[in-house]
Amino acid sequence: MYQTRSVRRGDPRLSAALKEREREIASEALARVSAQTRTVAAELLAVRFVERFAASVEVADWTILLRWVDGACRRYAGVLAVAPLLIAVAETVRITVASAAGLPCDIREIDLVHAEIERLASIPRLVREPALHEAIDEIDVALDDLIARLDDSDPLTAEHSRAVSSWCARLGRRLALAKHDIVGVSRCGLIHDVGKITTPLEILNAPRRLSDEEMVVMRRHAEDGAKLIAAMPLVNHMTPAVRNHHERFDGRGYPDGLAGGSIPSFARIVSVADAFNAMIGRRPYRPPFAPSVALERLVENRGTQFDPIVVDAMVDVVTNRG
Repeated sequence: MYQTRSVRRGDPRLSAALKEREREIASEALARVSAQTRTVAAELLAVRFVERFAASVEVADWTILLRWVDGACRRYAGVLAVAPLLIAVAETVRITVASAAGLPCDIREIDLVHAEIERLASIPRLVREPALHEAIDEIDVALDDLIARLDDSDPLTAEHSRAVSSWCARLGRRLALAKHDIVGVSRCGLIHDVGKITTPLEILNAPRRLSDEEMVVMRRHAEDGAKLIAAMPLVNHMTPAVRNHHERFDGRGYPDGLAGGSIPSFARIVSVADAFNAMIGRRPYRPPFAPSVALERLVENRGTQFDPIVVDAMVDVVTNRG
């Protein structure tokens, strides 16, 4: 599919140098495009390009970068000026690599990669019809960046997060939420566990029940995720759902001990979707539960751990009654 291959061994030193300067390179690239293209989402996309470029350099496999470029051009067609942005970043990276002191590289290979990026960027892309699909916007670009970081850190958690997002959307429809709220709660479900980026993998993937001390570390992900989201202008309105998705309806949850209606509504929905998918999903320390068993557990904790209205909605969704 892609027209260039690596012609030398991986270069970890050059890869590390690019990663250290990724924000600087992204800023330089944005200066090369029109003012209306210089959005927060464009900056995130530029940073992600540099990360993928560095990953390709490290293992001498350009398909890592080129697959990502092709996917970005398809996904963001009609949302961002993707082609000029990616070409500008590619040119900025090329200049950076060519001038890297003490880091010899084959600039001819970089030129081939640049040409392939230009080819991919020039391919006409189908813009999704808003009447048939949910139109993506800059928020989705930011969310994609977050979930990609989570996927890099722990693919199992990212897989779970995507599934929770889907359950949240189905719950939102069953609860007759407004269309924009269905989109909103689905997005909250996608990033509810983003704080686990900072959780040690030996705790995330422990093939046993966690100790009390390890549980303290694990539970920090709600607060860590909220801090991460709060610092991002495009998505900081989702902070309450991320922070409070482990609250309990009876007030014995964490981190704030909120109860009943004081728990943000999106957090109450994410809580049920999160628990259900965690039970039916694979875990390092146990096999998955059958959906019927997971529903029984939700019903058993209806009104204590979970909002009873949301539990009833989940029963309807899973049993095809709504």
